[in-house]
Amino acid sequence: MQTLVKNVEHIKEIVAMQQSYAKAAGMTEDLSVAGLIEDALQMKRGCFSAPWRDREARVPNVPAVRVDRHKVLQVLVNLFRNAKYSLDEAAPPEKILNLGVAMNGDGKVKITVRDNGIGIPRENLTRIFGHGFTTKRDGHGFGLHSGALAAKEMGGSLHADSEGIGKGAVFVLELPVAEEKTNKP
Repeated sequence: MQTLVKNVEHIKEIVAMQQSYAKAAGMTEDLSVAGLIEDALQMKRGCFSAPWRDREARVPNVPAVRVDRHKVLQVLVNLFRNAKYSLDEAAPPEKILNLGVAMNGDGKVKITVRDNGIGIPRENLTRIFGHGFTTKRDGHGFGLHSGALAAKEMGGSLHADSEGIGKGAVFVLELPVAEEKTNKP
């Protein structure tokens, strides 16, 4: 039964990713970061179950971001899926997934996804964004690659950090702040 559920979940993820690619690309909107995170969590809600701690995002009052909704959701859902995999593989006594939002000081909002999972060896911190690179038994190696490309296309970035194996990882998605609208004559 667990294998069936896992396979159905994988099929749903593939269909969702294909649907996101089928949408009109390049349409940017000014969107709430809190709304984007909540939408992505809703899409992955069934994956997160007890014992999880602190998986709700801390979303301070940050400006809206100007992004392609579908691309951001694709990146966030992939980061959540990867964090879940990392936590399941490491099986720590308490699985922790922290989400955070802050300004980066450079006109961008940064969304952080931090886990206490398996971690990433230093030599793989840049390789994980390469097309086809994966360390997962059943991975494809295009999730982080396409996420980094999507972030760049929107004027942002995606990067990772980890202190090594067994020390968890943090992924940082930076997105451009929407321009303030002024009423100039």
